[in-house]
Amino acid sequence: MKNFNHLKLTKFISNIFLQSGSNEEESFSIADHLVDSNLVGHDSHGVIRVSKYIQWLNDGNIKLNQSIKIIKEDNSFLHIDGNFGYGQPIAKQSFNLGIKKAKKNGHCILALKNLGHIGRVGAWSEMAALNGCVSVLFVNTSGFGILMAPHGGTDRRLSANPIAIGIPIEKNDYLVLDMATSVVAEGKIMVAKNKGSKLPEGMILDGYGNPTNDPIKFYSEPVGSILPFGGHKGFGLAFMIDILSGALTGGNSSHPDNDNSHSLINNTLAIIMDTQQTVSNNYFQNDINRLTTWVKDSPKADNVSEILLPGEIEKNTKKERLINGVPLDDQTIKDIKDTAILVGIKDVDNDFIYTLLN
Repeated sequence: MKNFNHLKLTKFISNIFLQSGSNEEESFSIADHLVDSNLVGHDSHGVIRVSKYIQWLNDGNIKLNQSIKIIKEDNSFLHIDGNFGYGQPIAKQSFNLGIKKAKKNGHCILALKNLGHIGRVGAWSEMAALNGCVSVLFVNTSGFGILMAPHGGTDRRLSANPIAIGIPIEKNDYLVLDMATSVVAEGKIMVAKNKGSKLPEGMILDGYGNPTNDPIKFYSEPVGSILPFGGHKGFGLAFMIDILSGALTGGNSSHPDNDNSHSLINNTLAIIMDTQQTVSNNYFQNDINRLTTWVKDSPKADNVSEILLPGEIEKNTKKERLINGVPLDDQTIKDIKDTAILVGIKDVDNDFIYTLLN
């Protein structure tokens, strides 16, 4: 593992996308989002994704420098087609509009379809929270990202179908729950594979439906599947999220026969609400503070120093990595180097990589 300076890493990743044809705004938007995912500890949604993104672009499954297409709009509703553009810049454009409507009219329902990989879903809830809005996000893929077995099943039938909930709190801060409905995100299996490590038991099945903790077996033919968290409860939530984010947006629920299942296309349903349009900010924050104190004051279990609220692990990790750098394994570094060379960046040798270290 090597630790990279986040600013130097962002500049390098941005240049990869710039050289591949993205404009400066799009390149930075993608790179900034990916590196920030590493900073908060979501390495599965960080720069490990760069090689995949460029592969999808070269395969013709992602369109460069796209703008949103508004299908339908009123005071508190937006239905948007992402035109198969990169997910991060499309999501940023869309959430900017959705938040603006919520601040003006109290709330906004945002339905997005046909955008590339949206990245770390919690980032969009953070964006809403920093603008004084509560948000609930449901996300699926339309077929390419089918990974999860249904409860009682043995092969892939559903996407990981994440949900994110963001809450603004005092001092321009936030609480964010960001979780897949699968017991583990696929990107974390990729991270384990790159590191040569095993997974905890009870997370994945091999391609024959047998439990395994070996990420290599998950990616081998026939491919394995991920289990839903909490058995039937996680499966039930995942199934409903597929309908809300897929069928309701027009982007399709998970199925390999969809006409947009050729690449990892995300669809999203978001509910954005301005807290001050429902209750006073003073009441809202005081009630959250009381709940926080009540929960954190629970007697600690053995070996537990603090009860952490949703999003606090990520914020603590970000503080540490801003100081010590972003850790990347050798395989991820190699994949990024190879991708940089592929798009035409020269002199990407070990000496250059050392200049990016923290």
